[in-house]
Amino acid sequence: MRIGIRCARGVVLPAFLLGVWHIMGTTGHMDGSIFPETGQVLQAAIHLWQNGQLASHVYVSMGRVVQGFLWAAIVGVPVGIVLGWSRRVKPWLDPTIHFLRQIPPIAWIPVFILWFGIGEASKVVVIFYAALFPILVNTTLGVQQIPRSLWEVAALLRFSLVQHLTRLVIPGSAPTVMTGLRLGMGMSWRVLVAAEMLAASSGLGFLIMSSRSLVRLDDMLVGILTIGFVGVAIDGLFTLMQRLLLPWSGEVYGAYRRDPSN
Repeated sequence: MRIGIRCARGVVLPAFLLGVWHIMGTTGHMDGSIFPETGQVLQAAIHLWQNGQLASHVYVSMGRVVQGFLWAAIVGVPVGIVLGWSRRVKPWLDPTIHFLRQIPPIAWIPVFILWFGIGEASKVVVIFYAALFPILVNTTLGVQQIPRSLWEVAALLRFSLVQHLTRLVIPGSAPTVMTGLRLGMGMSWRVLVAAEMLAASSGLGFLIMSSRSLVRLDDMLVGILTIGFVGVAIDGLFTLMQRLLLPWSGEVYGAYRRDPSN
């Protein structure tokens, strides 16, 4: 019941904006050469879907995102665990990581194109760079936020290195790691579009730029709106995964963290 009420509340503002857009377009209060009517955008979306272009662009973009994101997760999670676990390693790596975090991924796009060409490699590297730091930083934070009393219990039980990792570090940091993965995927999706705008022959970013060149504002808006819808779907999928894989994260461990005695 509560979920239904929340969804209904969330739809109010988009429905209002859509209604204003439709009314202004149909009554002639909006210049169609600058901003097309809702009917034009809907027809363009149907056309792009029927001829397979929209699905093809989404498929290509998702493929690039998955590749870069998986590499970022493979690198970011283990390195984040090491940084959060070892006080000796962090001083060596933390300044460099902090410096690189300040450089936006878009700034590297021209450099990556020079290094890796205009093919798929440059786009995957941009995505990897964008997703790496949210994953790495959140993983480090997750390990550091494990209550000290749990480390003391593990020491008392004489956990081995593997037992520390499997019974304490991974379960204890899992909620924050999942948050980092969620943020990393969101960054990947946003940066990918910028990369495709600069050098690509397919993908949603390419659809937007090619539509601009052809002065097809309706196709351009279809691409922009598709980016938003797919991004929301991806974020919702990660939220669902966290609830299914870590049902205890917001209850037992969360309550333990809120305990002032820890």
